[in-house]
Amino acid sequence: MKRVSFVGLLLGAVLLLVSAGGCVKKDVAVETAPLTDNLSAYWTCAVAYASDAHGEDANEAFNFVPWFEGRVRERGVFDPLARDEGAEAEVTLRLEASQGDDHVSLRLNVVDTRTRVSLGELEAVTVVDASADAGDASESRRIVALRTAADRILDKLQERRRTSMAKARRAPAPAAPPPLPDGPPVGASAVCSTQCQAPASTSSSHGEQYRVAAGVNDTMKGLRECLDRVGAQLVVPAVLLRFAPDGQLRHMRVDVGGFEQLECIQHLRARLPRNVTTSRASLLRCEYRCTLS
Repeated sequence: MKRVSFVGLLLGAVLLLVSAGGCVKKDVAVETAPLTDNLSAYWTCAVAYASDAHGEDANEAFNFVPWFEGRVRERGVFDPLARDEGAEAEVTLRLEASQGDDHVSLRLNVVDTRTRVSLGELEAVTVVDASADAGDASESRRIVALRTAADRILDKLQERRRTSMAKARRAPAPAAPPPLPDGPPVGASAVCSTQCQAPASTSSSHGEQYRVAAGVNDTMKGLRECLDRVGAQLVVPAVLLRFAPDGQLRHMRVDVGGFEQLECIQHLRARLPRNVTTSRASLLRCEYRCTLS
C-alpha cells in the first residue's frame, strides 16, 4: 500500500513539474521563426501595427505604437525613427495583435526594410487579467496585456541582439585608417582611434566617414575615459549618428554596453558634437577602438 502511494506521489510530482514547465513557456516570447544571428548589423527601425479590431479602444494603434517605440529605444534594441523617416529605417518591426476568449497574442515580424526579407518572428501570449491595473482608469485590460506581451518580446529581442553584438565584437576588426590625433591609450601601450562606417542602406564616402570620425573624436575619447573610471575597459564605446537631409547632425545615440546611465555618459549624450556634417541624409556608426602598439 505504501509502495503504491509512493508511486502515485512520484507520478503526481512529475505531472506537476510538466505543468509548471508549460506555464513558464507562456511567460516568455517564443521564436516562431528563428531570429537572424546578425541583428547587430541593424541600428534603426520603424514600427507597423495591425490589430484584429477586438480592442475596446478605437485608437489602440495610436496609443500602443508610441509606447512600444519608447520601450524599444529605452531598452537599446533599435533606434525608432520618426514617422516621416520610416522609409530610411533599416528594419521594420511589424506587430500583429489578436485576442482569444481570455488572452491576447502579440506577434512580431522583424523585416529588412530594403530587401523585405523576414529576419525572424516572435510571439508572446498573455492572459487578460480582469484585476490588472495600469494605474490609469482609461487603460483597457487588453492594452495592459498587450504591453506585458510586448515586454516579453523585447526581452527576447534584446537578448538576441546582445548576443549578436558580442559575436560581432569577437570577429577580426576591419583594417583601420591612421589613428586620429589625441587618441589616448587605455593602457600604456594601446593607441585608440575613432572609426566610422555606414550601414548598407546609407551612401557615404570613406573621406566623409573620416571627417566625421575626426569631428566626434573628443566625444568618443570622453566615453572611453568614463568607462575606464568604472573598470569597463572591455566595452567598446559606440555612437549612432543620424544626419538630416541638409547634412546637419540631428541625433546621437550612445551605446556603451549597459553603462548608459552613468552621470559622465549622460553628460556627453546631452551635448551633440559641433561642426559635424555630411553631404546628405545619412546614418553613421562610430566606435572608439584601441590597438596595441
